[in-house]
Amino acid sequence: MLRILDVFLQIVLRRRGPEDLPDSLFLLLLAGLVYVLAQSLLALPVYHASVALARSLVLDLLLLCGCLWGLLRLTGHVLRYRQTLTAMFGTGALLGACMIPFSYWLEMATDPGKPAIGPTLGLLAVVSWSLAVNGHIFSRALSAPFAAGLAISVAYFFLNYLVFAQFGPPPV
Repeated sequence: MLRILDVFLQIVLRRRGPEDLPDSLFLLLLAGLVYVLAQSLLALPVYHASVALARSLVLDLLLLCGCLWGLLRLTGHVLRYRQTLTAMFGTGALLGACMIPFSYWLEMATDPGKPAIGPTLGLLAVVSWSLAVNGHIFSRALSAPFAAGLAISVAYFFLNYLVFAQFGPPPV
């Protein structure tokens, strides 16, 4: 299990790619479970323990799984779906875990008269790195240059934002 965790860490550091993960349904489900746990902890300050939290998690999963499958299907790389989704789940869980302290710090530091620079910069740094990691995963999955993967990553980020703004549950 430590070897798999190391592969996820190496993908986060952009030294390895999704092709270095086993094509395993068990690993996909395990990584998906850990991803959902990390996303739950991240969304808890916004949605609290509510139906809105569950709806936001389901929407996030549907969007990620659907967009990734569609992208790989369009480009003729659908056989890479399981490994790529596993990589997205695993790295998303690791980076989500890095965001959790900043998210809670930001929640506690909410003072109308003072901007919360520290947690905001921390979140910005992790989100920026997450875009680069997702770009790396996309580029490896599509056998495309990193710039193309990064462009897809940024496009997915904005699509995710727009979908949540339109269909996501409002914060509690």
